[in-house]
Amino acid sequence: MTTEKQQKLTLRLARVLLASFLLLTGITRFGASDVSYYNKQLAVLNLPEMPWLSAVIGVLQFLVVLALILPRQKWSQSLLYLYGVLALVPMAMLFTHPVWIDSLGGFPAIGAGQGLIKYLGISGVSLYLASHYGNKDAIKGFSLAMIWAGVVLVMVWIGGMKFTQIEANGIEGLMRTSPFFSWIYDFMTVLEGSYFIGIVELVAVLGLALGLALILVGRPQQAVYFNMLGLFVAAATFAATQTFVVTLPAYDNNLGFLALNGSGQFIAKDLVLLAGTLLLFARLRRASPSSKL
Repeated sequence: MTTEKQQKLTLRLARVLLASFLLLTGITRFGASDVSYYNKQLAVLNLPEMPWLSAVIGVLQFLVVLALILPRQKWSQSLLYLYGVLALVPMAMLFTHPVWIDSLGGFPAIGAGQGLIKYLGISGVSLYLASHYGNKDAIKGFSLAMIWAGVVLVMVWIGGMKFTQIEANGIEGLMRTSPFFSWIYDFMTVLEGSYFIGIVELVAVLGLALGLALILVGRPQQAVYFNMLGLFVAAATFAATQTFVVTLPAYDNNLGFLALNGSGQFIAKDLVLLAGTLLLFARLRRASPSSKL
C-alpha cells in the first residue's frame, strides 16, 4: 500500500472513530440523565439551570457527524473547528469542579476528572481533520501536538492512578467482566493487577517521552522506535477498553432503546484517542528522519 493510500485510509478511520463517538454520545444528550448532569455542572458555577443545553450539544454533535461525511465543504471544516474549540471547555472543569480525591491529597489525585482530560486529544483530532481538509498546515501541525499531548496526558495520569487502592478498586468491576482482562486476577491481587495495567500504560508514556527527547537532541532515527512503541501501546490500550462496552455492560434502555450510560460515554471517548494515535502513526511514517513528530 502506498503512503498516499495509507494516509487516506487513516483519515477515513479517524473520521469514522470520531463520528462513532459523536453519534453514540450525542443520542444520550436527549435523555434526562444527561440533562441532569449538565444542570449539576452549571450549579457548581452558580449558573441557572439550562434544560435545553444538553439537547443543543446533541444537535451540534450530529451536525459534526454530517461534517465528517462531507469534510471538504467549507461549512464542514467550520463545524469541526467549532467543535474542536468547544471540546476544550470541559477541561476548564478541572479548575472549577471538585474532581480531585481529597483522601489522596487532592491534586494530582484525579477522580471524576478522568473523563475530562480526554477532551484535549478529542479537540486535537477534530482540529486536525478540519485543518487537513482545509489545507491549513500551521493548524494541522499544532493539532498534532495537541493529540500527542492529549495521549500522553491520559496515559500518564490514568496510568499513575493505577498505583492507588481507590483506582484498583474502581477498575476491578471492569476487569473481572472482560475475558481479555479477567485472567489477570488469576495470578495477581486486585492491587497487583492495577499495578500491572499502570505499568503498561506508563510504558506508552515512556516511549513517547523518550521519542520526543531524542528528536530534541537531534537523533530522530532512534526516536522513531520509541515513538512507535509508545503509540502501539497507547493504541492497544484504547482499543482494548472498547470491550468493556459489551462486557460491563456500559449501556441501558432509559431512552426506550439501548444507549450508553455514563460509564459507556467515558469508554467511548477512547475511540477518538485511538483515532489520534492512528494519525500520529501516519505522521511518523510520512516523516523524514529529520522531521519532528
